[in-house]
Formats: sequence, structure tokens, C-alpha cells
Amino acid sequence: MANKQLINGKVYDWSSVTITASGMENMEPMEISYDDEQESEPIYGKGGKIRGYGTGNQKNSVKLSLLREDFNEMCRVIQSKGYKNFYKYVIPKIVVNYADEGAATCTDVLTNIVLSKRSFKAAQGDKSMKVDLDGIAMGGIKINGLDA
Repeated sequence: MANKQLINGKVYDWSSVTITASGMENMEPMEISYDDEQESEPIYGKGGKIRGYGTGNQKNSVKLSLLREDFNEMCRVIQSKGYKNFYKYVIPKIVVNYADEGAATCTDVLTNIVLSKRSFKAAQGDKSMKVDLDGIAMGGIKINGLDA
């Protein structure tokens, strides 16, 4: 049986997460979510029983939430690299580390992120302004060294 990562009952939480994006070290995302999947479909044989399975395409998605100030910094970095179009810039790598004192570090690596959507919102009573970004990791997502 594998060793559990619990230290005195402590589990990973937001304070355990460190997120870094290549060339954008001054950004501090408020939220990140990412997922991937591999299509698979059962193949049937005689008697309607599953004989095996076939696989299709892989796909993934990446979502980031930033404060407007961090989004502005991201735009400044993109412009400083000579880009005039936000969507033409490819983020080379985003690394997400989960670590607590005394526990092993878990590292997820998202590569070649292409952003495809920006969402802005401002409302009465807001204490901060948030920008949501959606995209895909063209180079894939590696979870603790494992490809999808």
C-alpha cells in the first residue's frame, strides 16, 4: 500500500498550490482548472457481448481566472514579445505544484496553451475585477510525469 500524503490530517488546499507561467512570473492566478480525456468506445461481438474497445481522439481544456491587474500584466508581456493579437500568443508552459511541508510535491505541467476565450465582468459591489480565460493545452497535460 502506498504512503498517504497526509501530515497530521493536512490535505492539499489553495495555500498548497503554486502556479507559474513561462515568461509571466508576476502573475498570480486566482483559479486554475484543467481536464483531459481519451475517447473510448466498446466494440461488440457475437451475442452482444463486449469484445474489446477502440479509442478515438484525446482532448483537454484549460481555464484560468486572473485579477484584472494580472491580466493587464499578461497583455503587457504579450505585447513586449511583439504580438499584436492576444489569441496568437501561445503560453509555452504552465506548471502547477501542490506541496505541503513534509509531503511530496505533485507537479502538473500544461504545455503550449492556446487561449480561445476571454470573459470580463464588472458589477456593483465587486471588491475586485476578474478575467476568465479558456483554452487548450496543445502540447498536452502531464500529471506527475504521466501523459494522458
